[in-house]
Amino acid sequence: MNNLIAKYIPKIKSPKFLVVIGIIGIVLIFLSSLGGSGEKSQKTDTTPISAEEYREQLEKDIKNIVKGITGSNKVTVVVTLESGIRYKYADITEGSSEDKTENDTISTSSELKQGYITVKTADGGEQALLVTTQMPEIRGVAIVCLGGDNSTVAEKIENTVTAALNITSQRVHIAGGN
Repeated sequence: MNNLIAKYIPKIKSPKFLVVIGIIGIVLIFLSSLGGSGEKSQKTDTTPISAEEYREQLEKDIKNIVKGITGSNKVTVVVTLESGIRYKYADITEGSSEDKTENDTISTSSELKQGYITVKTADGGEQALLVTTQMPEIRGVAIVCLGGDNSTVAEKIENTVTAALNITSQRVHIAGGN
């Protein structure tokens, strides 16, 4: 093995070999840039999700959880939300106050100006800078499934749903169905 390596070392050190390897490397880099970045591009959709879409996604996820526990495709899930989605935008507040003294009378006036920080969009418009999005609180979850009237199955479903949604068991009701 050492003899084989020792035999090819002088050829590897030759300038012609190094130039050929360099050209191959450049061609590979060029080809990889034509085919994409090599990574799957993540979707950067800035369209905000609606409360209805959020509720539907929760129902779909809970339905999949219950299907996994019961093994039945006959599952109905209803999720109710407390309110809509709340958005918090970056704002700036400027205030000033002024004290005046006239004839032994002191008067104070203050002025408060509040505005939002905006950023330019790709199409040249302006948009308020979104800081946080707060999803609505879950008011309750109703689940109807085969085996829902079995206390062991109902307890498994309840524990899983309450853990997944971080809600109390009082907000979850499970019933048996056909």
